[in-house]
Amino acid sequence: MPETIVLCKEGTINSYLSALIVATNMKKAGEDISVVFMQEGLAALVDKKFRYAPGLEGYAEDIKKNAAEMGVPSDPFELIKMASGAGVPLFACYAWMKLLGGKPPRFEIPEGLQKLELKDLLEELGKAKKVITI
Repeated sequence: MPETIVLCKEGTINSYLSALIVATNMKKAGEDISVVFMQEGLAALVDKKFRYAPGLEGYAEDIKKNAAEMGVPSDPFELIKMASGAGVPLFACYAWMKLLGGKPPRFEIPEGLQKLELKDLLEELGKAKKVITI
C-alpha cells in the first residue's frame, strides 16, 4: 500500500468524483496513493445506485455537463476505470463486504476493485503518511 490512502466512505457521485479525481491527479504527479472503498461508498457500488449529496442535487445536471466538458466522467464506474488506468490501486474493504452481505458476502467485489482484508487495511493505515477521508 502506498504512502497516501484515500478512504471513500460516502456513496455519492460527488464523493466518487472528489476521491478518484484527487487520487488520479496525485498519481500522475508521482504520488504513491491508493483508494479504499468502505461503508456507503462500497454499498452504492455493490447496489449500483448512486446519488448526489442533498446540497448538490440541484446542481446534478450542471456537474455532469461541466465534468464532461473537462474530460472527466461522472459515472462512478467510469471514474474507477480512469483511476485504475492511471495506476491507482483501488480496494474494497472486505470487512465491509461481510457487514453488507454476510460471511462470505452474497455478492462479488465491485468491478475494478481488489479485496482488502481488515488486518491488511489496519497494517497499511498504520504505515501511511497521509490518510484522506472523502
